[in-house]
Amino acid sequence: MTARCKKRRNRNNAIRRAKNKVKELKKLKKTLGLIDEDGMEIMDKIKDITEQDKKDQKEAKEELIKRELKEVAAVPDDKFIEVVNEKTKVKHVYNEKTKRDQFGSYPSWYNPKKEQRKQKLKQGKITKKRQFRGKRMHYIDKTCAWKNAM
Repeated sequence: MTARCKKRRNRNNAIRRAKNKVKELKKLKKTLGLIDEDGMEIMDKIKDITEQDKKDQKEAKEELIKRELKEVAAVPDDKFIEVVNEKTKVKHVYNEKTKRDQFGSYPSWYNPKKEQRKQKLKQGKITKKRQFRGKRMHYIDKTCAWKNAM
């Protein structure tokens, strides 16, 4: 497909989308039962619905956090670490053993593969790789006489 053809097709699709947008919006409002003769009433209804949803969501989230914190508070504190997220201002209580917080998620720095490797090292199933000590000359063989010349 040539670039010119693609450009023309995209332009026509944009025109078609703009033309059909009005019809689709009208159909959507009709299916939701929000369509009336007055445009203002529709907007007022939509505003009321969205405001109620936001309030309900905030209240539900606060209740959930309170409930979770109460459940965590019932368990002894010596196995938990409290961390407050600066961006969201939500208090996370991490379990030292499972590394999960009260919501069941891992911290951002947690790497499960690294943790599994540590456990295998403790159990003795794997060993640490030892670093090569000394100069390594990749282009000269170790048995070569060049080593003595330098």
